[in-house]
Amino acid sequence: MSKKMDLRVKRTRKLINEAFLKLIQQKGFDSVTIQDIADEALINRATFYLHYEDKHDLLEKMSNSVIDELTSVLNPVLHVKGQEVQIEKLRTTIEKVYESVEKNQVFFTVMFGEHGIYNFRNDLEEVIRENFSKKMTELGVRPEDFQIPKDLILHFISAAFVGVVQWWVKQNTKPSSQEMAMQLSKIITTGPMQAAGLKLEKHL
Repeated sequence: MSKKMDLRVKRTRKLINEAFLKLIQQKGFDSVTIQDIADEALINRATFYLHYEDKHDLLEKMSNSVIDELTSVLNPVLHVKGQEVQIEKLRTTIEKVYESVEKNQVFFTVMFGEHGIYNFRNDLEEVIRENFSKKMTELGVRPEDFQIPKDLILHFISAAFVGVVQWWVKQNTKPSSQEMAMQLSKIITTGPMQAAGLKLEKHL
């Protein structure tokens, strides 16, 4: 494919994606038709079908692209060495995560919005759980090394991660990715109780 053709394809897909998200936000996925997308993107239906099979294929490809980008930086391998968390690298990882979310902010805003896709949050949590489980294995962490059942930890991590992303996306005045890195790394490393300024009862 020539560079000119490649740019044309990217531009057309960008128009389709933007039109699709706008329409979902306005009236919900179920109500959106291919003709709606074509009209909003100022293309014809034939052009749409050159790129996507239908609106389900479009949604799947958009979701996979955004989630793949997110999970590529949400990687404990980048900040864990010898089963020890390196704090500065952890902050860098979190900062990159929120830079990715910010880059795809419109997508996340629509997905988490009033007319968002019902299963998106559950699907995202599942991808994160699977990703973390795989990465923990790569780091050499065995099931018996966990002080708490692995499945419980993975569900806690994925639910907390997605919940905070959803909160962040909805804020009118957002903490920067650097601020989120500082604050979340503190919560992760000290625990939410101590991060909130509470003292923990000492165990005998």
